[in-house]
Amino acid sequence: MAAGLRVDRVVHAFGERVALDGVSCAVTPGRLTGLLGPNGAGKTTLMRILLGVLRPDGGEVWLGSERLQDVHDRRTWGYLPQERGLYPAMPAGAQVVHFGRLHGLTRAEANRRARDLLDELELGHRWDERTDRLSGGMQQRLQLATALVHGPEVVVLDEPFAGLDPVAVEGLSAMLRQRAARGCLVLFSSHQLDLVQDLCEDIVMVDHGRTVLAGAVSDLRASAGQRRLRLHVETPDRGWLVGLDGVRVVSDHADDLRLGVPSGVDPLAVLDAARSAGRVRDFGLELPTLSELFLAAVAAEPVLEEVSG
Repeated sequence: MAAGLRVDRVVHAFGERVALDGVSCAVTPGRLTGLLGPNGAGKTTLMRILLGVLRPDGGEVWLGSERLQDVHDRRTWGYLPQERGLYPAMPAGAQVVHFGRLHGLTRAEANRRARDLLDELELGHRWDERTDRLSGGMQQRLQLATALVHGPEVVVLDEPFAGLDPVAVEGLSAMLRQRAARGCLVLFSSHQLDLVQDLCEDIVMVDHGRTVLAGAVSDLRASAGQRRLRLHVETPDRGWLVGLDGVRVVSDHADDLRLGVPSGVDPLAVLDAARSAGRVRDFGLELPTLSELFLAAVAAEPVLEEVSG
């Protein structure tokens, strides 16, 4: 299993523009960690520091017991950049073999791994096709293969889901889950918070170069203090809501009702009150989305909340 990664109060500026303003976070091997935030939040700058492309102006980054600034060998890392980094005229299969060779694999081993990866990514039938003749989504999957061909212990991906259709997103998500299950350290960035909320196990949310929220997704959503109860009640009468302290109507369209339920109120008690008023055809408890958590955290700045998983 790869060593854990720890970012400690990292600062970086481009002239007078501060890109990172004391970012701190931890990435645990074996768990999928999302580095989330809007465009311009500092995600790519942090990744470039992790990869050694940039040196921080302040703070430290640790990989296990070693300060990352002192570690120059990243051959056990795999990186997927946000910008396309492929050779347009090179056939897909040869492209992956080439990157495997750059990482020290023998030609035979690079060829074997390339074929396995392209088959896994449903690109095996495109082995001899020029890269520039593949669709954008196919090129994204091909670039992922070049990042994984050498079996990296640390996988860093910058906006890996950009431009992918839902089927491709699910396929890529499955691959990342598999790598994490094998003990890899997997960190990926995204500005599409709700797209990846079912994929992330841990998150680090950044805004304007600062950490605004970090921890296990399940704990952060459960501890947000406000849940929504979705009800389909066959009655227009809402008198049964009287006396439910703290419960508020979020939306009410036809028979579809959404209620904000504070943490001190038992959702089953609310459900029982609804059933006393009419037939409940459907119901469910909804936790806050990652977008809602982010908006709440930014509104409450300065915020640095960590929940241990």
